[in-house]
Amino acid sequence: MKSLPPFAALVVGAVFAGPAAAANCTTTIGAVMSLTGSLGTLGQAISKGAQLGVADIDAAGGVNGCKLALALQDDQTTPSVGVDAAKKLVDVQKVPAIIGALSSGVSAAILTSVTAPSKVVQISPASTSPMFTDMAENGKTGGYWFRTVPSDALQGVAMAQVALDAGVKNVAVMYLNNAYGQGLDKEFSNAFSKLGGKVAGSVVYNPSQPSYRSEVNKALASKPDALFLIGYPGDGTTLAREWISSGGPQKFLFPDGLYSQQFVDDVGARYMKNVHGTSPGSTQTPSLQNFQVSWKAKYGELPQQAYITNAYDAAVIIGLAIDQSHKADATSIRNAIRKVTDPKGEKIYAGSAELKRGLELLKQGKAIQYIGASGPLQFDKNGDINAPMVVWSVDANGKLQQKGMVTVEQIAQIDQKIMK
Repeated sequence: MKSLPPFAALVVGAVFAGPAAAANCTTTIGAVMSLTGSLGTLGQAISKGAQLGVADIDAAGGVNGCKLALALQDDQTTPSVGVDAAKKLVDVQKVPAIIGALSSGVSAAILTSVTAPSKVVQISPASTSPMFTDMAENGKTGGYWFRTVPSDALQGVAMAQVALDAGVKNVAVMYLNNAYGQGLDKEFSNAFSKLGGKVAGSVVYNPSQPSYRSEVNKALASKPDALFLIGYPGDGTTLAREWISSGGPQKFLFPDGLYSQQFVDDVGARYMKNVHGTSPGSTQTPSLQNFQVSWKAKYGELPQQAYITNAYDAAVIIGLAIDQSHKADATSIRNAIRKVTDPKGEKIYAGSAELKRGLELLKQGKAIQYIGASGPLQFDKNGDINAPMVVWSVDANGKLQQKGMVTVEQIAQIDQKIMK
């Protein structure tokens, strides 16, 4: 993995000037993301997605006559650092909403220690652990938790079917020892077994180890025909290399956390000829097209990785909720989020022109439904959404490619088979 710049205590004010630049007031929201650490290679692009969402809101006219700004903090993919960053945003900068975190473990720490007790809205664009659904069901989020990405309860089912379709019969699972790894291992293993596959063994590993030889040997002892590696670039790169050097079968299942061109490049594309991956997908809508145009105009080519559109949508939804409620306090934002994604409202899409139309409709007191760049966003009572899963692989040139999609309807059908 390439070295990353030392963002140890980074705070980026992502204030983008547009037509709203004449406003004399600023409303600041927060973001806690992994700019360094094991998720750093993904997090830097994801953070730009949130920044672009703020930029498009400002270009559309801002919120309640004020400029929208984003205060961005690095959590170093570490729960304790994430908690400190969130406390600074809430206690010092008084933000009413936070976008983040990316890692489920970091998001959970922030939710339990900062946002839920302080009654601050938290929208994660990447935390997929099923534990958040359980927390909401048990009344531990106060309704302030949302995510623009589906739970791994969906990804685990989709990956199980993808594995079977690829001819995998006996798989070893190696999973990161955090909420993300534990949750996805549980969901996949249950689905794969009930659909007729065999999980030869599940081996947990801890982050930031210099070597994973012992864990690899333990997984190989079960003589699997494939490896499902759950983790992030960095540690995942080290583990994949040791799997290959130990003679493990070069048939891989990779989830969203490893949907990264840099991960493939660092491991070596010549070893990645039989890869079957899943990642939350973006439904083809005008919003996705508009987002892609905005991204290219500001940043150039859109990276092949997950969660950039999800971060954009989180920023846009918060901005629209502030404008809809005419207030910038957390409870008003929480209560307005479902109003700006109301399926009975007039559809608006991503991009500054469409968002300007949406803000004008809100000023007229009309209902709107923001269709996200990542797809329609219908939040249930727990703050969860449904979304399809992209199926991806590595092509002959060593580049990530999307092969297809497992739709929400197909996942539901597979679930029915599992439950019988």
